[in-house]
Amino acid sequence: MLIFAGVGPGDPELLTLKAARALERADAIALADSGRGESVVQKIAGAYMAQKPVYHLHMPMTGNRADWRAAHEQAARELLELLKVHPTMVYPVLGDPGVYASSSYLAGLLRPHHPVKVIPGIPTMCAAAAEMGVALCEQRETLTVVDQIQEDEPLPAGNAVIMKCGKSLAALQQKAAHRQAYAIRNLGLEDQWVGPLEDAPTGNPSYFTTVILKGEKK
Repeated sequence: MLIFAGVGPGDPELLTLKAARALERADAIALADSGRGESVVQKIAGAYMAQKPVYHLHMPMTGNRADWRAAHEQAARELLELLKVHPTMVYPVLGDPGVYASSSYLAGLLRPHHPVKVIPGIPTMCAAAAEMGVALCEQRETLTVVDQIQEDEPLPAGNAVIMKCGKSLAALQQKAAHRQAYAIRNLGLEDQWVGPLEDAPTGNPSYFTTVILKGEKK
């Protein structure tokens, strides 16, 4: 069995009991490796991965879709070989495996060949809204979620969440100047920053940046 387990946005205390148990019981762990250094997943869930074999799978965060597809197919082949040795493996995923996660592509490639299970995690947008004390959406309101936004794109109307937007933070500050907007950077990590979007630091952009947009400023 291969288990994709959501480990939440960054705070180890937001790791679910179900995910923790899966990690503890696993024969081995597979980690996405973007080549950017220490894994945030290991910071979150490292206590449950001790004394287990850990395999790093190349998973680029930049490049075109063809590059990503090739990396996913290679990772799927590696996982199928590893599962011959380790009957139960866990692939921990930041946030939730179903929200803009590379694991969803891997799961699709692997399901025809091997049993796959998914354990949901707390999405970053939910933890971010709780940290800010704002509602993502209320009665009969809609919520738009996007993983990034281009400089020439208009902002979504109404309630919206823009994930992975560290590099476009300055542009978002200008576009959303008339709206209630909040920025959350490195949520649950040592250098966490949370506050109004207009006050968010734009230097040294972080991949782990989420913006919450609401209605017009009052």
